[in-house]
Amino acid sequence: MTQYAGLVPTTAGNADVIYIGYPKAASTFVGRFLANHPEITSDRDILIPFLYAPSIANASTPITEKPRPDKIHVIIDEKVAESVCMTGEGVSGEKEWNTYRFVPDAWDKVKEHVILDPFLSAQRLHEVHPRARVLLLIREQVDWLNSSYKHYMRYLPAARRSFADFCATPQGIACLQAGYFDQTIRAYVDEFGSDRVQVLRFEDIVGAPTRFAAELCAFIGIAVQPIPQGRENESSSQVAKLRRYLPIIDRLPTGIKAALRPYAARLPGRRGMLLSPRDSRLLRGLYAASNQRTGRLVDQLSLCRSSATLRAVK
Repeated sequence: MTQYAGLVPTTAGNADVIYIGYPKAASTFVGRFLANHPEITSDRDILIPFLYAPSIANASTPITEKPRPDKIHVIIDEKVAESVCMTGEGVSGEKEWNTYRFVPDAWDKVKEHVILDPFLSAQRLHEVHPRARVLLLIREQVDWLNSSYKHYMRYLPAARRSFADFCATPQGIACLQAGYFDQTIRAYVDEFGSDRVQVLRFEDIVGAPTRFAAELCAFIGIAVQPIPQGRENESSSQVAKLRRYLPIIDRLPTGIKAALRPYAARLPGRRGMLLSPRDSRLLRGLYAASNQRTGRLVDQLSLCRSSATLRAVK
């Protein structure tokens, strides 16, 4: 029994599958693939209000029936994986989060109303969509945080755009905490059950696309379709480097930005990477134990689904 028992909306939750991330791990790409599948209907970005409201009873998002009862309904909201939950009364938590989210050293400004907790996130979503299955897409943390840093850099103060500065912001802290994938997986397994959680890896989209498509479609319960080649919302390392060392670029016309891109190669940093080798080593050490636990959890989930399939065949 969770602390939100009794606050379930009177209309049944409409999600067959909730796809909760991770952002910058091909979430838009996979979301587009699912949305275009003929056996699926989908909604986007309607889960976060259940985390940003101080309680489910105060959430503004309505719960309705499935758009098409003959199709699988998938709700896509990859930001849920960051597990940013608001607590307390009123809307002050969300207001403070939006105000200080990209300000270095501002955690004290939000900590009274914001908690980073995958277990609380899972509890809230289970109250709303108790029969849903949960899809997670994870990415190796160094590459993932490098991509997140590139994406969010434009929002950092002009004089504080290093990776250390990003990690000192509330958003950066949320990303670092979310990198402990085993905690997020465990939270949703505890709430929804081992047979209702699927974890796929970003790297398999290119490295093992046939297997990735088969596992994805089998979990959702739809006919297998091939994964298209290409990416969505791919961040530019060249522009990100210019943003870091020449913040004024954000004020320049698009044509001038494009003309300056070739000069980015002369700036410090490896091709495609903004994180330094030292940053990369520190992150790999930080998540080493978590990744071992994640590997065991993913293996257990796979075994659970295999056993369930065998029982169904018998």
